[in-house]
Amino acid sequence: MIPAHVPERRYAIFAEGRFDSAKTAHGLLRYGRDEVVAVMDSTLADRRVLDVAPDLRRDAPIVATMEEVLSHSPTSLLIGIAPSGGRLPEEWRESIAEAAEAGMEIVSGLHQRLAPEFPEARVWDVREPPEDVPLFSGDGFSVEPKVALTVGTSSAIGKMTATLEIERAARERGASTAFAATGQTGIVISGWGICVDAVVSDFIAGATEQLVLEAAKSGPDLILVEGQGSLGHPAYSGVTLGLLHGSCADCLILCADASDEEIMVGVPRPAASRMVRLYEEVAGLVKPAPVVAVSVNTKGLDDGEAEEFIARISSETGLPTADPIRYSADPILDAVLDS
Repeated sequence: MIPAHVPERRYAIFAEGRFDSAKTAHGLLRYGRDEVVAVMDSTLADRRVLDVAPDLRRDAPIVATMEEVLSHSPTSLLIGIAPSGGRLPEEWRESIAEAAEAGMEIVSGLHQRLAPEFPEARVWDVREPPEDVPLFSGDGFSVEPKVALTVGTSSAIGKMTATLEIERAARERGASTAFAATGQTGIVISGWGICVDAVVSDFIAGATEQLVLEAAKSGPDLILVEGQGSLGHPAYSGVTLGLLHGSCADCLILCADASDEEIMVGVPRPAASRMVRLYEEVAGLVKPAPVVAVSVNTKGLDDGEAEEFIARISSETGLPTADPIRYSADPILDAVLDS
C-alpha cells in the first residue's frame, strides 16, 4: 500500500492481556511518529506505559475498558498483538465493534482481513497488498540514493529494529532518509509500505522494487529497506530472496543474535561469517551488494557477555559490529555511508 498522503493519527492500542509481549504495540510506541493516547490491557490497568516498559521512551495511560479508551479521543484503534494463526479471536470482537461504532478507524496487521468483518467501519488492513503489483522490471538499478537492506542469520532477530535505529541515527546527523517498510509493524510505524508476505511469490521482487522507487521520489540521502526472514530459514527464505533482488541494494547489514539454537529441527543456525558470504554471493547474481556491518541483538546477555559477543562477531566477520539498542547504531551507519 503506497498512499498519496499519509494521515496523522491519534492511536489507541488494543493489547488486552498481552501488552508485555505485544510486538506491534511496542514498535509503534518506540518508533512511531503518531500520537498514542491510551493502551487497553485490563491486566495492567491504572498503570502507565513508562511503568511497564520504560525502554519504549514514550508514555500513555493503560486502561481496562473501551469506554476509557474513548475518553482519550483517539482517531484509530491499533490491534497491537498478533494471536496465533493471525485470526481475530472471538473475545476481541465486542471491543473492536465498540470502537468502530464510535467512529474510530480500525488498524489491523492480522492475516485475517477485518474490513469484511466490520463492513460499516473504516478499516486499514495493513496486510492487504496493492491490487496491481508488477513483476520486477530493473528500474530499481537506476535509483540514485544509496539503498541499504537488512538481512539476517535467522528470522525474528531484530531486522526492523536495526533498520529504524540506523534511520534514527542518520536523522540525528541531519541526513535525509526514507524507510521502506515490508512488514505489518513497520507499515504501521511509517504509515505506508507493502507487506511482502501477503504478495504472490512471483511479485515479491516487483513489490520491493516499487517500494524503493517510491521512497526515492522524495530525494533522500539514504533508503533503508526493512528485511524479512533469512536465506537460512526454510519457511521464509523465498521472501528474503525477493527482497534481496528486488531492492537492488547497494549494501547490506547482517542482523544476528547470540542464540545457538537450531533455526528449526534439523536446520542448524549458520555462522555469521558464512551468511556474509552467502548474502553477497546471492545478491551478486543480480547486483553486487557487500555486507558492510553487523547489527547484533544482545538481549538477555549482561554487559560483559554482550561486549564479548560483539567482539567475537566482529573478529569472525571482519566487519564493524554493534548492538544499536544497547549501545549505538553509529558504527553501522558509518559503514553504510562509507560504502
